[in-house]
Amino acid sequence: MPHRRAAALPVVVALAAVAALGCALPATVAHAQDAPPTGFRRLAPGVLTVIPSDRSADDPLQRADIPEITRGFPDRVWQPRQSPPGSTFVGRGANRDFLRDIWCLEFAFKPPRQIDVDIPAGELRMRRKRVWYLVYRVRNTGGRRVVGEGGDMTKLVTEPVQLPVRFIPHMVLESVEGLSASEGATSYRAYLDRLIPTAVDAIRAREFGATPDQPVFDSATMAATEIPPGGERWGIATWEDVDPRIDFFSVYVRGLTNAIRWRTRADATFTPDSVPGRGEEYALESLRLDFWRPGDDRDEAVEQVSIGHAGLYETRTLGSKLLAIAARPAVVKSNPPLGLEALGLTWADLLDPPPPAAEGDDAPRSLTPLARVVDRLAKLPDAPARGRAVRDLLGDLAIGQLEEATRALVGPVDPQADAARRAGLTALGTTPEQLAGKPLAGLAAVIGALEKVRDPARRDALAAALFGPAARRIDDLADEVALARGEAVLDEFDLDRRPLATAGPLTGFDFARTLIDGEADADRRARLVAGLFGAEGPSLYATATGAGEGIDHAWVFRYETPE
Repeated sequence: MPHRRAAALPVVVALAAVAALGCALPATVAHAQDAPPTGFRRLAPGVLTVIPSDRSADDPLQRADIPEITRGFPDRVWQPRQSPPGSTFVGRGANRDFLRDIWCLEFAFKPPRQIDVDIPAGELRMRRKRVWYLVYRVRNTGGRRVVGEGGDMTKLVTEPVQLPVRFIPHMVLESVEGLSASEGATSYRAYLDRLIPTAVDAIRAREFGATPDQPVFDSATMAATEIPPGGERWGIATWEDVDPRIDFFSVYVRGLTNAIRWRTRADATFTPDSVPGRGEEYALESLRLDFWRPGDDRDEAVEQVSIGHAGLYETRTLGSKLLAIAARPAVVKSNPPLGLEALGLTWADLLDPPPPAAEGDDAPRSLTPLARVVDRLAKLPDAPARGRAVRDLLGDLAIGQLEEATRALVGPVDPQADAARRAGLTALGTTPEQLAGKPLAGLAAVIGALEKVRDPARRDALAAALFGPAARRIDDLADEVALARGEAVLDEFDLDRRPLATAGPLTGFDFARTLIDGEADADRRARLVAGLFGAEGPSLYATATGAGEGIDHAWVFRYETPE
């Protein structure tokens, strides 16, 4: 029976359904702080890594109901007395076999690199830009087909089939790495493969200098003709305007296979005149490749790139946070338990509130814990008590940061800054004069008002208007509150922290995982994760612990069609 879902499918949304398939790397244990983790494959330019054709996640035989029949004709459901239930009209629409030929190309790639090229900039001018690129090879190794054994369609078997394949590349470079304090630990960035004709010759000369006649295709010319059985082609994917601060990134390659998954939408409704396929959503299979570049201290155009693994960014991020927490007392001379006691708080009172579900990864960092601390400081009886509480909870530097933020909010400033500040405070229903009598209480109220501004760009703009250059102190103080909360969490456990003094991020993560996983109560574990790592901690920890460290690539069903 032909597959009725074999047509080309538009894509819009990511679907998180991953079939992990990759090369196992040795487990990571203790590492020196600046050394690459054991098991990393650091790639030299020109090394070709081959990803075999996917043979695990796709299936030329899929079974499903036809909901336009099974749910669209409820008045035709009946139970026959002398025939099998499946012989009715509605019964025949259930658990149907859908057969089609499945193909998957073998994919090989060289490590991603960067190159500076001249790109047309309009008005007959050229502009020098840095381009990220990936050189790859695809090979048509054939496909699979379901047939009836000996012609008997009740006994289905799979046999190889040779088919010409048209590869239509769709390559996206993605990163979830947060690159600023306002973004937090995660911030999604994506760059679609762009056609940059002026870059192709430069990349060809660089990568194929020994074989200058090697045909190399960009994403447009690659799709122009089919690849015959056994044939192969070399291609180049290029990306421009990539944020140079990115160290952890993945490349998603779509078009390597026609394997799909589908499901009926939860909100779909069916009637006798429903259009087939309208109530379903489809997921297309992509190949995910994970990479890691060790910092920006060298020439980015020639630096080496290591093959990363699933959860690497999350693991290193949490490990680094734990190391910062452990090192904090010696650096800022803090004593958070004593500071919390002076304010009548516990570390649980400083947990970030969960962001609204609709915001997802775009939620701005929470300022509620900072507002709560400043509000309690304002209620202390005198300046010496406030100073001791700030020093104990947040450290010596926080005293100056708090004074700078307060002075910027209620102190004298130049006329232009005062106009911007007054406009911002008017929007919040107050004035500098009203805040001047109780500056700390006013600061707490303003921070609480900023928390209610859920758009990150609008919040940053309002903070800049209210505080001027001192707006960065709000983020600094919020960081100090988060670190103090994490330090208070660690102080509850009698653990030897001395090994962390010379440890790297991965060892720091192992330390945190030992602490968290040693807690038997699930709710308590969740609070420990949130206490140590903030609102983003649970999702980061789930990714870091849920992915096999050795998985450096995966076949991923991640795109869906619209309604």
